[in-house]
Amino acid sequence: MNKKLHLIRHSYAEDPNGKKDIDRSLTLEGQSTVRALGRHLINNQFNPDKIICSTAVRTRETALNLIEELEMNERVVEYKEVVYNASLRELLAVLNELPEDHKEIAIIGHNPTITFFGEYLSNAIIGNMSPAGVVTIKFEKLNWNEVSQGSGIFDNYYHPNH
Repeated sequence: MNKKLHLIRHSYAEDPNGKKDIDRSLTLEGQSTVRALGRHLINNQFNPDKIICSTAVRTRETALNLIEELEMNERVVEYKEVVYNASLRELLAVLNELPEDHKEIAIIGHNPTITFFGEYLSNAIIGNMSPAGVVTIKFEKLNWNEVSQGSGIFDNYYHPNH
């Protein structure tokens, strides 16, 4: 079965200024940029069965701004603590445990892991995903539990400000 994965880096966040990293919010630019990403995704048939999101404030705000712009139901978002500070192995486990009836998935996470994960799955050189950037990877004739290193096909990388 063919699958599609969107890896999204959270949008622009405020400087720590004494806050814990997990508590950092989006800036006004970050909110605007994720809204622009949403407008792009509307035109590119973005329709995930599930959006898996880190529990950090900035990723949750990215998810909420995105689904509001896309007019999606908030129930599509699932918050997973493991996505915050996840290793490649932990992100792969999240993917491998997905139900097979989910054909399109988005994960909203953090750099550098979200970029490394895209490179790991597709063997593409992505470099450094910008805030609110999205990498799309396709998997042909694979179940989620069969996805592994190099099994994906890099489809595209998009950032609203590029």
